Amino acid sequence: MLSDFTRLDDSKNMLEWFSENPYQDILDSVEDMFVQQSASTQLLEFKISSEPEWLTGGRSSEDPNKIILVRSGFAAHCDFSLKDDSRIYDLTGIFTWVATHLDQIPITKMWMDLDGDMQTFGKNGVLAERIYALD
Repeated sequence: MLSDFTRLDDSKNMLEWFSENPYQDILDSVEDMFVQQSASTQLLEFKISSEPEWLTGGRSSEDPNKIILVRSGFAAHCDFSLKDDSRIYDLTGIFTWVATHLDQIPITKMWMDLDGDMQTFGKNGVLAERIYALD
């Protein structure tokens, strides 16, 4: 399977708060989303095709110069190809991954909004709501 996460490399350290192996978790999650619709689905290619838009939230700490990160999330445009028994599908969408309780045991959730745009699903759109969705 071909994948390209180059656009996430600068923020990979943030993703590692979400998961020890974030890129593989993204691939597994995207494929699982579509396997639920058709058991024979396979992810053939996946590419993050825009810079990610991030939002984070924190709480104050005992040290007034520090904030404790408790939630974060990003959205990015992606291009991907899926195969099932009948054909190959070339799709685009906005992939979103949010995490909360980052100061404890993180809880995460991922979304794929097919044919979405960053204006609707990025930091000035639904992403702001989704970083609180797990509370």
